[in-house]
Amino acid sequence: MAQIERVLVTGGCGFIGANLVRFLRDRTSWELRVVDDLRSGDPAYVPGELAEVTVGGVGDPDVLEPALRGVDAVIHLASQTGVQPSVENPPADFAGNTAATFSVLDACRRVGVETVVFASSGAAVGDVPPPMHEEVVPKPVSPYGASKLAGEAYCRAFAASFGMRTVALRFSNVYGPFSTHKKNAVPTFIKECLIGKPIVIYGDGSQTRDFIYVEDLCDAIHRAAITDGIGGEVFQVATGVETSIADVAALVREVVGADNEIRFEPKRPGEVYRSRADIGKARAVLGFDPAVDLRGGVDRTAEWYRKNWSPGEG
Repeated sequence: MAQIERVLVTGGCGFIGANLVRFLRDRTSWELRVVDDLRSGDPAYVPGELAEVTVGGVGDPDVLEPALRGVDAVIHLASQTGVQPSVENPPADFAGNTAATFSVLDACRRVGVETVVFASSGAAVGDVPPPMHEEVVPKPVSPYGASKLAGEAYCRAFAASFGMRTVALRFSNVYGPFSTHKKNAVPTFIKECLIGKPIVIYGDGSQTRDFIYVEDLCDAIHRAAITDGIGGEVFQVATGVETSIADVAALVREVVGADNEIRFEPKRPGEVYRSRADIGKARAVLGFDPAVDLRGGVDRTAEWYRKNWSPGEG
């Protein structure tokens, strides 16, 4: 097991970061640092008693290098998120993903931080027949997917060339608390139900996704950080359950207790049609086993929104 005392979480004030900091605080004795440029993160999500927070971008060496001093591991969550933003602005996606990931890896190489856990995405695999797994030839269909695939390649190269413990985790569709800025299905549908707006589905609703509750995702990240002998590896992190967007909309309406209209709009470019992951490798190597089913996760997420969100926040 890797010996870790101090961890830097890039993008730690965002949705996944805010959950991860709490997960690690509850389960480890690690000292936690966060770097976040606050484009989508909220500093209120990570108060000082949870982590030391530095505001700035990981592409700025004057921000990143001081944050790396004395660190044993980096969990690289910071990114330019989303398929649609990448289609609308590919250069920004490249800068916020491929270039930023390279900057983190190279800075870690120079200062001697060996362990880096990289937040990749199922978008790196692209539009392939499910289930997607680590041996499938990737065919990304968006700049976002291509940028995540490039990050995986750099992780593999830095492991092979410099002996670093780089691990890429392909996140499936993550949902849960602290997701107010996210535009994906579960948080969007919950917000629309809570304020009585129509639920908008892009496409006919038959398209599918593999949804994972954020606490299960945090467990996979923790396991990847402490597991030895996996430098350069890629893991699918999901539940292995395929659910249609129409079924998710119906479930959210049921959990929230709403009867909102469901409205269908044209399919958006860059989106895959079906998505389900084979998590056999993560189960066998990391001991990862998701514990929260979709109904339970949606219920927890809706309860968080009822208590913590008000219209106008995003």
